[in-house]
Amino acid sequence: MPDYSKKVVKLIDKLIERGEEIKKTCKRLYFSGNKKTIAPEIFEAWKTNCLSLLKSTFGSSSSHYDAFINLKFFDYYNSTQIYLGILKGAKIDLENGYFFYKDLMLSVNIYDSLIKRAQAYLDNGDGFKARVILETTLLEILTKICNNKNINFTRKNTISDLAKKLFRSEVISEDVEIKLKEQQKLLDESPGEPLDSKIFKEVVNWVKTFMNDYLGSQIMIIN
Repeated sequence: MPDYSKKVVKLIDKLIERGEEIKKTCKRLYFSGNKKTIAPEIFEAWKTNCLSLLKSTFGSSSSHYDAFINLKFFDYYNSTQIYLGILKGAKIDLENGYFFYKDLMLSVNIYDSLIKRAQAYLDNGDGFKARVILETTLLEILTKICNNKNINFTRKNTISDLAKKLFRSEVISEDVEIKLKEQQKLLDESPGEPLDSKIFKEVVNWVKTFMNDYLGSQIMIIN
């Protein structure tokens, strides 16, 4: 679990602990027969802290935040119990890699945009920029895969270097390693000149397929 996720889980644990205390107090007061309730300001302070953390962590459009803020108030005991269920669900999502998949989804979207930008530069006759963007994007895709698989690398590593590391770690097949080296060879040929349009489009299509196979396929549906 990423460090940030661990920190958020600890904060959620504290809120769950505080919620359990509130629930316990509500139950004790209810069964005491004196019809007293917990101080509203204590409940509202806890609820506000929960909402703040859920919004900053998952966003205002997430199911966690939406369920929490739109819950119809019943009484302090039952409402606290339902809020605790939402917090525990949020904690489980974090432990199961919520941020990993969110980061992965954002990365794939960025890489896809860069590939489209490279194609646009080529279409506008700027083959040099197109080549640089495509090569940089492929390097970023490979380093992302290495990061996800905990494979050591440096920023000096080339496409071929990273392909070799991924193959030795059994992340990609030998055929894919060979194909990656072929892409680097194509991108390295006559660097001051634009690639043939047909060849460039073939490289673009292959990079897209590679990205979707090794990054896009890992993306879970998240809120």
